[in-house]
Amino acid sequence: MNNYMAVIEYDGTDFNGFQIQPEGTRTVQGELISVLSTVFNTRASICYAGRTDAGVHAKGQVINFKTGKELDLFRFKWSINSMLPDDIAVRYIKKVEDSFDSRRDAREREYSYNVVNTDYHSVFLKKYSILITGKMDLGSVRKAAKLFEGEHDFAPFSSQSIRGSYTIRKIFGFSINIGDGGLIEFTIRANSFLYNMVRIIIGTILEVGKGERGIREVKEALFTGQGDFTSSLAPAKGLFLTRVDY
Repeated sequence: MNNYMAVIEYDGTDFNGFQIQPEGTRTVQGELISVLSTVFNTRASICYAGRTDAGVHAKGQVINFKTGKELDLFRFKWSINSMLPDDIAVRYIKKVEDSFDSRRDAREREYSYNVVNTDYHSVFLKKYSILITGKMDLGSVRKAAKLFEGEHDFAPFSSQSIRGSYTIRKIFGFSINIGDGGLIEFTIRANSFLYNMVRIIIGTILEVGKGERGIREVKEALFTGQGDFTSSLAPAKGLFLTRVDY
């Protein structure tokens, strides 16, 4: 069997997440498997680097799949992209070692989140960002973001559904880039993420920037691993899985 790795992108707006769901529910994995099964004329399966929730997008999701066929990669990429729906595309594909697993072998994952902080929402950003019209304190935003770097128990900043499991993660970097038209892009890199962790962290930082939450409260939660910030969950549409490193 030949093992192939592909980098894909998708607009998550009309998907009920990445992971395949019961029949009738549209997912990214379901669409990929359907097309691959047609191409290979047999039921296909894929591994993937990370599961994204409903409404979350990706520019750098990584999958791998195995087939007995030796693929002409240029022709295969062109063919599969012509068969996939308009909101999914294969960016890159290559043959990899048989042992490669897109999930288990991932060393670092990167997500970005888009916020527009101005008095109107550009039509070109509405689907992929959230709007905050009140002026934020960017100094406090940067201070709050810096607190999350390093290794911490992120239980307070994750879904309650995973409580009781191993919740220590390491954030390698957290950057904030100010763009045109009030666009603020948050980029966060870690070894892995807990369920809803990125969206809760972003929502918490935005609350700090709006003066609705104090930095001291965030610092204490990171120090103790205690607390519940799930109410700060930011909307899905601003979130992108941007890169996976191996």
